Amino acid sequence: MGIKTMRWTVICACLAALVGAVAAADESVQGTYDAAKGRDLYLAQCSACHQPSGEGLPSVFPPLRGSGVANKDDARKHIDIVLHGMQGTRAGGVLYAAAMPPFAGVLSDADIADIIDYERTSWGNQGKTVTAAQVAAERSSSK
Repeated sequence: MGIKTMRWTVICACLAALVGAVAAADESVQGTYDAAKGRDLYLAQCSACHQPSGEGLPSVFPPLRGSGVANKDDARKHIDIVLHGMQGTRAGGVLYAAAMPPFAGVLSDADIADIIDYERTSWGNQGKTVTAAQVAAERSSSK
């Protein structure tokens, strides 16, 4: 093998390693949505109020199915609600006085992202999914 061929082999190997590293870094920044984990966390943490069907309880707990918050492209409000809870809000023209507890002190950023992603992709909802990094950023910006 000549010097020129060896250089090209080394250059190609370096480029392949670089492309692989960039792809791995991109995946960790983008995050991955674990649908089964999101469903399980939702059922354990949220379904008593919002129901397994996402329908909520009329005049008590708002539905997530068809929710404007769950279907918006910008998920910051959705993240904020799950992190910090909420009480006394209107949804679909109905006032919901019951309190939603904050989950910031109970769940990790990844767990909250999985729950939110489950809510944003279930029951016909078509919101953009979120990453643990987005949850972490929202968590730190609200301190």
